[in-house]
Amino acid sequence: MNKEKLTTLLSNRFQGKDIGESFGLPALIIAKEELMDTAHLLKEDQTFGFNQLVCETVTDRSEYFELVCHLRAVGKGHEMILKTHVEREETPLLPSLYELWQAAELFEDEIYDLFGIRFDNHPHLRRLFLDEEFEGYPLRKDFVNTLDL
Repeated sequence: MNKEKLTTLLSNRFQGKDIGESFGLPALIIAKEELMDTAHLLKEDQTFGFNQLVCETVTDRSEYFELVCHLRAVGKGHEMILKTHVEREETPLLPSLYELWQAAELFEDEIYDLFGIRFDNHPHLRRLFLDEEFEGYPLRKDFVNTLDL
């Protein structure tokens, strides 16, 4: 399915939602409360059939964090970006996508380690690169490096 047809299908299915383009792919922006239902539909509905989570990452937008999920429909030939925003708080929380795509496990470990975002229902959320005793989250824009290297 080409990008234009996918964008039209997304617009029809998710009326009133913000649909644009990101990294040359159709992008759907939803509220964090809609993340699991939307992700489930995008995977299970055969019109879309997004059976692979290519990447899950976060961007610090200063006012909020933006979760970015790159989805692919292997065998169907289409891809898209799914985004949601989470507030900047002491310990932001999002639902884990692990139950839909097991690839989310390490992506979410990395996000937790570097941004401090926790994932509800993640099988074993842990720091991936930094020691458990490390204070702070180095990819946050407000991170202050106190190490003398």
